[in-house]
Amino acid sequence: MINTNFILEKQLSENKIIIFGTGEFAQEIFLYLKKFSKFNVIAFTIHKEFIKDKKLFEKPIIPFEEIENHFSNNESSMLICVGFSKMNKKREKIFYEVKKKGYKLENFIHPSNHVWDEFEIGENCIILENNIIRPYVKIGNDVIIENNNVISHHSVIKDHCYITSQSIIAGHVTIESNCYLGINCTIRNRIKLEKECLIGAGAVILKNTKEKEVYSANTVRLSGKSDELDF
Repeated sequence: MINTNFILEKQLSENKIIIFGTGEFAQEIFLYLKKFSKFNVIAFTIHKEFIKDKKLFEKPIIPFEEIENHFSNNESSMLICVGFSKMNKKREKIFYEVKKKGYKLENFIHPSNHVWDEFEIGENCIILENNIIRPYVKIGNDVIIENNNVISHHSVIKDHCYITSQSIIAGHVTIESNCYLGINCTIRNRIKLEKECLIGAGAVILKNTKEKEVYSANTVRLSGKSDELDF
């Protein structure tokens, strides 16, 4: 786990960074890095079969299969900017592919966030504007948190999760890996979300879930599992 002060200081360094992804989310994060960090984005990369253009924002788009031939893992790091498709499984797969190539994965934490020294975080995490992250929160690897969420004390968010906006996560909550939390959902204190749960927009979770469960805004558990949805 990495101390947040170190991350915020590192964002002010001019380290060379490669963005994995060329879609809308990657384009958005490119602008965040440009305005709110001093990371020097030197290229974009995706798998060769998905490349349609040679450049994005005047930066080269390099096939991931060949990336080490252009930029070594000693001189550059990466940030994976891919969304929540298939309950974050696509991003998880890329995470381990990047690790296998030996590239360091960076974090981006927007400077408007309220965080404490006692907050711990893994790698390849993106936290956008105006989140309140209270003391003793632990966030794993490859977690994306959009804007205006509250994550209360002693809560744990494990690897490869995606939290959208305006959510309230009370104290001592545990969110297992590959979960998705929709806009304006609420998780009661001391609740545990099991792996791959999909919490829909506006849902209120008052009891522990089971793996791959899907919840709608009226808190009624839906039939089917999260990995059966086209999501």
